[in-house]
Amino acid sequence: APEGSYTARLFNDAQLLRAKLLEEATELAEATEPTDVAFEAADLLYFALTKCAAHGVTLADIERSLDAKHRKIVRRPGNAKAEFVKKAAALAPAEESAAPLPRTSILSADIRAAAPGEQIRMRVYDAAELTTAENAALLQRPIIDSEELMGRVRPIVSAVRANGDAAVREFTRKFDRVELDQVVIRAPFPVPELAPRVRAAIDQAYANVHKFHSAQLGADIDVETMPGVRCSRFSRAIERVGLYVPGGTAVLPSSALMLGVPAQVAGCSEIVLATPPRADGSVVPEVLYVAHKVGATAIVKAGGAQAIAAMAYGTETVPKVDKICGPGNQYVTAAKMLAQNDTAAMVAIDMPAGPSEVLVVADATSNPAY
Repeated sequence: APEGSYTARLFNDAQLLRAKLLEEATELAEATEPTDVAFEAADLLYFALTKCAAHGVTLADIERSLDAKHRKIVRRPGNAKAEFVKKAAALAPAEESAAPLPRTSILSADIRAAAPGEQIRMRVYDAAELTTAENAALLQRPIIDSEELMGRVRPIVSAVRANGDAAVREFTRKFDRVELDQVVIRAPFPVPELAPRVRAAIDQAYANVHKFHSAQLGADIDVETMPGVRCSRFSRAIERVGLYVPGGTAVLPSSALMLGVPAQVAGCSEIVLATPPRADGSVVPEVLYVAHKVGATAIVKAGGAQAIAAMAYGTETVPKVDKICGPGNQYVTAAKMLAQNDTAAMVAIDMPAGPSEVLVVADATSNPAY
């Protein structure tokens, strides 16, 4: 906290901090209007975080405490202590005790992150049990402020354009918490050890995708539409392509296959694959194996907007590409759009991809293995 600031004062005055915590907690308890609740909650969070910082407690410590409480089999009833029950009764308006509590929305019931090793289950809602507001909330698409998003991404793209590999390392350290020994690894890649079933599945998928895209290689067309006038259509491979393979919460060799095989079949002379590194700075083995199979020439060990910018403009070690393909989060999409609209980049993109939406229709005769 800066010297002379209110936060510094709180750090040095435990009695004041304690009084403010009690004051703000009481004001939050008394608030009834949504705007007032939000206002008082913000104040309480500020003082609570100040208390944590003063005692060296991090958000990770709080998360571990929440996880530990979640795993408890036997829980206390959760009743308030007697002295606080008396205080609450004294502060509450007389008519409040008789007012019925509003129904808790089922949309917020039991929504939590899965514990390590816990099976992830889809949340299921019965339309007959939903209120009009709950139904509308479920059907509401995420609303993203594109200007605010571009404002976040633009400095990242500019920094990579100006500072090259140093900026890629810095943003990877900041966003992925990974120290890169090298930004790019080049072919030939070491063939990773994979479980036999995983390797067989990737090999089968590769063969299927390769067969389909090979069938798309049509013959050139040359037609004389009238004497002296010839019209032709022919295909030429894009020389240098950048393929973005998302990482993070999921391993997606499927994306590497769907992007890499068409580039290989087309005959692209340079295939640059970008994917976020693992915690130790290495590439996910399944993605590395696919990169080997599709003949990738380089792998950029970075994700997000910084990876897109590196491929769009090139760095000391990242080759500049002519077209960038592949899915990603909103920051990746924003970076692709910025690069495409910058004439200095001279790079094309496939499309600004949106969120994935899948509808599975099945009945009792369907094979669940599919």
